[in-house]
Amino acid sequence: GPEVEAEAEMHASPQELMGENVFCESLAGEELGRMKSWGTDPLSKAEHLQSSPSFMNDLPQTFMEPILFKTACARGTQARMSTEYVSHVQDADGVTTTCRDRLSGRDFTVRSNFLVGADGGNSLVAEHLGLPFEGKMGVGGSMNILFRA
Repeated sequence: GPEVEAEAEMHASPQELMGENVFCESLAGEELGRMKSWGTDPLSKAEHLQSSPSFMNDLPQTFMEPILFKTACARGTQARMSTEYVSHVQDADGVTTTCRDRLSGRDFTVRSNFLVGADGGNSLVAEHLGLPFEGKMGVGGSMNILFRA
């Protein structure tokens, strides 16, 4: 809801501050070129504005995930961190999921009406279900580097 978006925006970098990718020989080296990115190019900005009622910003997963986790729990979700999906069995009444507590190494089961696999492109849930992903996997990448000088 709007409160989640407002909290996220408090921690995010606005689009104006993330407008270009710069290519250099080194950190202090000659600039080789730059290109508009993240929807700041006039052609893609219109597309971004039409695709969502929200403005684009940059909020790393390390900031967004706690906001979503807190909000989901406040609305009645029972959730755990440091827990790994191992396997599941579905029957006519629901799903029994085997999980692993990553701190103790112990396995336990959870019974639920359904299972949501929101575990990314290398999804073990999708693999166990035999769900295909379209296109070539592993072609994109991103890197965050923090420099202290």
